Amino acid sequence: MATATKSFWELLHRSRVLEPGREETLRATLGNLDGLEAARAVVQAGAITKFQAELILNGHWRKLKVGNFLLRDILGYGGMGTAYVAADIATRNLVALKLLGEAFRHEPGMRTRFQLEGRCGMQMDHPCLVRTLELGKLEELYGETDFMVMELFPGVTLLEGIHFSGGPLSQDAACDATVQAAQGLSYLHQRGMVHRDVKPDNILIDADGNVKLLDFGLTLADNSIHDDEFSLAMIFGHDCLGTADYIPPEQSEDSFQVDQRADIYSLGCTLYAALTAKRPFPMPTRAETVKAHHQLPRPRADRDNPKVSSEVADVVERMMAIKVDDRPGSMGEVIRLLTPFSRRRRWSFNFRDVLATRRKQGRKRTRPQRSAASPQSARSTDVAARAETDTPQPPAST
Repeated sequence: MATATKSFWELLHRSRVLEPGREETLRATLGNLDGLEAARAVVQAGAITKFQAELILNGHWRKLKVGNFLLRDILGYGGMGTAYVAADIATRNLVALKLLGEAFRHEPGMRTRFQLEGRCGMQMDHPCLVRTLELGKLEELYGETDFMVMELFPGVTLLEGIHFSGGPLSQDAACDATVQAAQGLSYLHQRGMVHRDVKPDNILIDADGNVKLLDFGLTLADNSIHDDEFSLAMIFGHDCLGTADYIPPEQSEDSFQVDQRADIYSLGCTLYAALTAKRPFPMPTRAETVKAHHQLPRPRADRDNPKVSSEVADVVERMMAIKVDDRPGSMGEVIRLLTPFSRRRRWSFNFRDVLATRRKQGRKRTRPQRSAASPQSARSTDVAARAETDTPQPPAST
């Protein structure tokens, strides 16, 4: 640990996490402590977070500052990098800050996808969509690092909600979350965009039951970003643009030639997962899962969960129709069909506890690189936080 050679107080001072007056006051009252004991005492005093204390103790205090923002906690881990709770140094306002992972800093495709996500998010202004506030780059020792700043929405993902519930969500809550997501997607569609990666871990729900959709990294927009979209497809391949468990049949054939009904299909798969706590097509590999979306009979939510009404199961089945023309024609129609079965519910969770759980899971998880054709190991029938998600990765180098 760095404190073997340097005092915790010295490292804390170098980090500039605290205003000088606050630091002096703490040192005057707790200066008889050092190392881990001092860090714990400063955390208990509410001056720094556990996350900040850990980095400071290990001598990584430089990582706490990103541009004009100070990192306070880990918000979550994704396929492209890590998101943090951060504070604007000037205003102290809390935001979400997403950093492209070190492994992708020199990968043109991943940088393009990251920048696409940020640029699309900056165009959004809807209560059911997470807004991107800033997109930037940092000059570091080993080159540029991309980052984006987004509004902080203190919620759990729909996928986490399924896990926290220990099984399927109630029909009215699942339908309400879907209706809100559909409202955000309708806004997107009216502006000529298609999300192309709608899934349970891209839908956030706060304690009051409010929903926001996030992750616009695969959003297909108009010709203004056509060149970036083309370069992304050339690197990953058309059939890699999407998540296997929720990808519409037509999108796996050609990710350019899709319209808003592709998002309707993915949202239908997402609603099925919320109602049953199962993946729609629990196949052992990505390729087999994609094939199942093309060929297998549509699963019935009311068969996998008797508490689901036949009327809602009918809507889900229509949304997941193989033929594009057999699906509802718009998100407006989806909203109309599901609203009678929807009811807003409060969600019982403490956001700090959610962050602590994510930190704990993050320490345990490994992030092996794999090509798009590699099998997804340990793919059970039930939805699982990582097994059901396959973010596009660049081809393995040879």
